[in-house]
Amino acid sequence: MRERNCRDNPSQGSRRDYRSLDPSILQPTPEARGYAVRELARRAGVSREFYRKWKIEVAIDRTIVSLGPEADGEIHFLHEKEIVLETISRDTIPVARAAWLSAPPVSMAPPDLLLPFCEPNSDPSQPLYQRAGEHTIVCRLDLLLTFLFTLSRLEETLSRTKDEHDRFPASASLALRHDFLDRPILDEHGLAFAQVLSSLLPAWCPQAKAMRIKLTHDIDDVGIPFELHASIGHSVKRRRPSATVRDFLALFTAVEPGELALVHRLAAISRARGLSSAFYWKASPPGPCDSGYDPSNGKIRRVIDRLREHGFEMGVHPGYQTFGDRTKLDAEVTLLRKALGVTSPGGRQHYLRWSPETWLDWEACGLSYDSSLGFADKFGFRAGTAFPYRPWSLRENREIKLIEVPLILMDCTPVKYMKLGREKGLERIKTLIQRIAQTGGVFTLLWHNTPLLDPDYSGWYESILDLLAGAESFDVPASSEQLW
Repeated sequence: MRERNCRDNPSQGSRRDYRSLDPSILQPTPEARGYAVRELARRAGVSREFYRKWKIEVAIDRTIVSLGPEADGEIHFLHEKEIVLETISRDTIPVARAAWLSAPPVSMAPPDLLLPFCEPNSDPSQPLYQRAGEHTIVCRLDLLLTFLFTLSRLEETLSRTKDEHDRFPASASLALRHDFLDRPILDEHGLAFAQVLSSLLPAWCPQAKAMRIKLTHDIDDVGIPFELHASIGHSVKRRRPSATVRDFLALFTAVEPGELALVHRLAAISRARGLSSAFYWKASPPGPCDSGYDPSNGKIRRVIDRLREHGFEMGVHPGYQTFGDRTKLDAEVTLLRKALGVTSPGGRQHYLRWSPETWLDWEACGLSYDSSLGFADKFGFRAGTAFPYRPWSLRENREIKLIEVPLILMDCTPVKYMKLGREKGLERIKTLIQRIAQTGGVFTLLWHNTPLLDPDYSGWYESILDLLAGAESFDVPASSEQLW
């Protein structure tokens, strides 16, 4: 997502408008509540085999989870009142707070649990879960609504606030207003729910949830086609005359331009640390926000082939104008499938131009996963989670056949958007990493190739990787059915 000289609000062509709200999506169906139970169970470390024994019954005022014929226990999740749903429909989203059932199980766990879309209780010091008998525990707030609406990004469907690139910004988010963008609040609920299960079933042990890493690289610029001002800029703005020399040599020899050569450097850094990176390539026509390179160009193809030979993942990075335009998206994905030699790739939208309907567009184009769900202007947990998951379509009332791998941090966010010094920025990033390490999930990092030329980014990438040392790479499963 290199910030090119891009016009504000460029023409969207045939982009569809999804901002009209169907009130029925605020009435969760039994299927939607069942989806929320499953996502909660995954984050609690429940095995698929144990979960399959559960019986889920959705009544008018509550969802009742029976833990199976061999486990004598029930959990009742109370539902929100209709008046709260009416408040949400007016884009006034409440946030409730509650206490843990017992002392938090990890050192960095916050003292409270947060529940967006739930009416605040008069006493937030009361535990979220309360006993109602020897074998029954009641969740007194609508945690399932919190999961469903947060994961499906309902607030972004409701909001009319957009930035100059038609993105929903972190500055307009519920998480920033209530100061929890740096907390994986849904994953924290996984820990709290594990406490509940252990209370009912003392012999039960949650599955281990180690943090993993997803290193990704959006290849926005490769120096092809040659741009004189960009090449000279390597020397004038970035003080990298060697890159300028490479660009000019590349015009007449087999030498790769400076920006394309940096892709090899990213791969070498990954290999040296025993990690695997994913490289997302473009096939968009040239435009104010797209460099317009051709992935079938001989020099680019040689780099792609070399990366594939070394086992790196090749993915797609659809251009600026594909946002909200399924026809353009499908055309670019078709070109990239051929150039990359991948049938069902994953990837990320250019400029992080994304909305909940983008999931349906990507599913329709046969893509396997998306990793656009992160903010440009702030780092953190846009969907309250670091767990990859299958999204739920509120409009179609079904699970989407696509995996979302939430983006936690993009390179230009702390440096260009938040303007943090390296020491302060790394300290805040370290906190994100520690929280994922304790709740489980994937730290997804986006690092472009071009910052390796920029003195403003000097030392950032290696320092972040140092903070992640010891964690293994996350490989997205071939099928969304294999996610759990």
